Amino acid sequence: MHEIPLKYFHSVAKTGSLSAASEELHVAVSAISRQITQLEERLQLSLFERKARGMTLTPAGEVLYTYSLRNTLELKNVLAEMRGVTSIQQQSIAIACPEGMAWDFLPNTMTQFRQTYPSALFSLQVVESAKATQLVKEGKVDIALTFSLQPEQGVEVALQVPSPIHALLPTSHPLASKAILSLKDLSEYPLALPESGTTLSYLFDIACHLEGINIIPTLNSNAMGAIYSFVATSSDAIALCGKLSVERRAQHDGLCTRPIQADSLEQRSLQLQVMSRRKQPTLVQYFLDFLSQKLNQQAG
Repeated sequence: MHEIPLKYFHSVAKTGSLSAASEELHVAVSAISRQITQLEERLQLSLFERKARGMTLTPAGEVLYTYSLRNTLELKNVLAEMRGVTSIQQQSIAIACPEGMAWDFLPNTMTQFRQTYPSALFSLQVVESAKATQLVKEGKVDIALTFSLQPEQGVEVALQVPSPIHALLPTSHPLASKAILSLKDLSEYPLALPESGTTLSYLFDIACHLEGINIIPTLNSNAMGAIYSFVATSSDAIALCGKLSVERRAQHDGLCTRPIQADSLEQRSLQLQVMSRRKQPTLVQYFLDFLSQKLNQQAG
């Protein structure tokens, strides 16, 4: 497969249209379109679905796009190796995750990792779960630690652990003595929830719908810190969260977590995602192994 058709294909796949690819590459739309058509004819496969407002990848196109992204990253690694800059100290680790994981668990894990590798460099993007998956799929980050409800083409799940949704409440709360809470229990107290669009909110809405309960939260926020502080400074408030997100800090702040009796709140899993079939740089692989160990310990 020649370099120019693949380059043009990559740009159209990334930008979503011939015109946007034309602006990015400074090449005429007709030339890009011709190369894409010739590539499809050579492969005898349709790579794009042509739509009125752009072009989207077919399943075959998704496979080729992942291949092109992986090759680009591995070429960078090869060039670095040729230039003699393969030292672990010169490698960095790029991660994407939703705020729940970025709030306490991941920074603490990074700190522990740096005790063995003090020169490790990190970059962390805090985004929604679906965006974290997209970033690792496109090779913009090395690792995504994210909540997922379905598989994604071009992404490999290095580890998956259960991450049921729990209630967070003060140890002095009237419900703290109960081993398991019900949705009806939650409806009787002020509730703090993350904004809609998160897997937590989505699954909670399903649980309430199935039980015929309408709960209007006292606080809706896109900031985990605000939700946590709201509960920590209240005598009767409850928040919903992943246990892993808050457990370490909650123990120091007089808070506790309790499971909730609702099947849909048990469905969520936490995934450690990497680009499919990519050979990871040495330090990234070391951190993946370390992070997997920590997640398994917490899940156990």
